Amino acid sequence: MDCCGPVAEAHAATLTLWAALGVGLTTSLGHCLGMCGPLISTFSLAQGKADSRLRKLLPGLLLYHLGRLNSYALIGAAFSLLMTATQSAGPSASLRAGIFLLAGTLMVLMGLGLGGWLPTGRLLQSHRLGQWIAERFMSLAGTQSMAGRYFLGVANGFLPCGPVYAMAAAALTAPTPLHGAATMAVFGAGTVPVLLAVGLGAGRLAPALQRRFNLGAALLVVFMGVEFMLRAGKLVGIVREIRWGFVPFF
Repeated sequence: MDCCGPVAEAHAATLTLWAALGVGLTTSLGHCLGMCGPLISTFSLAQGKADSRLRKLLPGLLLYHLGRLNSYALIGAAFSLLMTATQSAGPSASLRAGIFLLAGTLMVLMGLGLGGWLPTGRLLQSHRLGQWIAERFMSLAGTQSMAGRYFLGVANGFLPCGPVYAMAAAALTAPTPLHGAATMAVFGAGTVPVLLAVGLGAGRLAPALQRRFNLGAALLVVFMGVEFMLRAGKLVGIVREIRWGFVPFF
């Protein structure tokens, strides 16, 4: 059996989905509370009084997050189309390895930025386009229509965000656009519970705990990036197998 064939790639894509969910869960408890928490709190406060929160606010928040997840899925599908296009052209192992190497490098850089060891995340998030989207987001936070709440979530999905960029890099290696969309959507789904709680007025985690979860998310992103680099090495024959004792790791 080809170790890098369709079956192996499908298994790798499944592992990527689980890792994406883990990144979503951990970043929501760290990075997302600091970055998206204020935006969602502003949206919630603009939607109405606290005494009608569950009856009126919850449907709006769910629509908002649905729009955000749809944006992520669109980004994932678009990035994975690049991989699909090279596959349809019958790419060589070296070209596929180059894509994995590029994705892995981007993920390592994003992970190091998320952990505060590099300024990559801060530089990307200060981009003018991202600032313009954030301004439009804040100006529309008081929308009362269901469609408006959904499209507000769609806009939020395109805000500059280090973890989103990291997962987009992971989607670049997806075997099909569906896998790419699923990778991003699963990542987004992992962030929903905590951000939904923030929108409903639940208490925030202590800053020390946020930093620990953020560190965990950063290490997981870096781990995924290194794993993609190992896949690249395996495709060109540089890496054969990595073991921990008698247990094959990769």
